[in-house]
Amino acid sequence: MKTLILFSLVVLSFSGCKDATQAQFKSLGKKHIITQWGCDGKVIGKWESTGNVSNESNSDGWYFEDSKTGKLVEITGSITIELE
Repeated sequence: MKTLILFSLVVLSFSGCKDATQAQFKSLGKKHIITQWGCDGKVIGKWESTGNVSNESNSDGWYFEDSKTGKLVEITGSITIELE
């Protein structure tokens, strides 16, 4: 019975989410392509994450694990984040 109640609460909490929030949950654990842009509109850097991309609290920074090197990358500035 407890499992059914917990499942119902989870379903209800997700049913009220907006599309963007639902998309965030669906993207968890999937590889992302992160592109950093310069002021001139040219690509400064481009990475593929191993999974999640997170944002820094109280900042415009982002961090993720680079799939090529296995190292933590922290960036800020103009970036785009796309699912692979």
